[in-house]
Amino acid sequence: MSHRTWILLGAALGLAGCGGLFQTHETPHAVYVLRPPAPPPAGRAPLAATLVVARPRAAPGLDGERIVVRLPDRRLDAYAGAEWGAPVPALVEALLVDAFRGAGGWQAVVTEESAFPGRYLLQTEVADFAAAYGGAGGAPTVHVVIRGELGLVGERRLVASLEARGEALAAADRQREVAAAFEAATGQALAALVAAADAAALGADAHR
Repeated sequence: MSHRTWILLGAALGLAGCGGLFQTHETPHAVYVLRPPAPPPAGRAPLAATLVVARPRAAPGLDGERIVVRLPDRRLDAYAGAEWGAPVPALVEALLVDAFRGAGGWQAVVTEESAFPGRYLLQTEVADFAAAYGGAGGAPTVHVVIRGELGLVGERRLVASLEARGEALAAADRQREVAAAFEAATGQALAALVAAADAAALGADAHR
């Protein structure tokens, strides 16, 4: 199955236990994956170069399949009975590749596992990927932060340091709505990262 055919999965579940604080009487398990953002309108011709997207790193506590929540006292916890379809680094890697391919700014976009070399390398870190609860209760706000470095492989030269953020308030304090907020916030961050990386690569090529 290609990355682009992934769809958001999971039943409409009540919010399951978070460190034992929340209870549910519904189906105890759901698996979610996220769709890449919609591609932007067709624009410039693609850069005549291949981009290699490395597997992202993840900040401590964010590198597993758990759907992480951040509580008001800054503790990290996770929803019981729900998880991502892959560890967060693998999930974000697939979304990055699809987002760059969908934007159409490169001759080719590959992962590090590809047998084909690339001129540019994008290394990233998932610095935040959590649903944050406020002290007053209610639905959480999802925060996504992706930091990266774009470099020219052959020259071992850093082209640009990048940071992209996304934020979305869940429509309700339920897993399905929280997953949708993750998709919205991740889409914002990915779109910003793709635009910044494309602009940096164009500038670097213009000065070659």
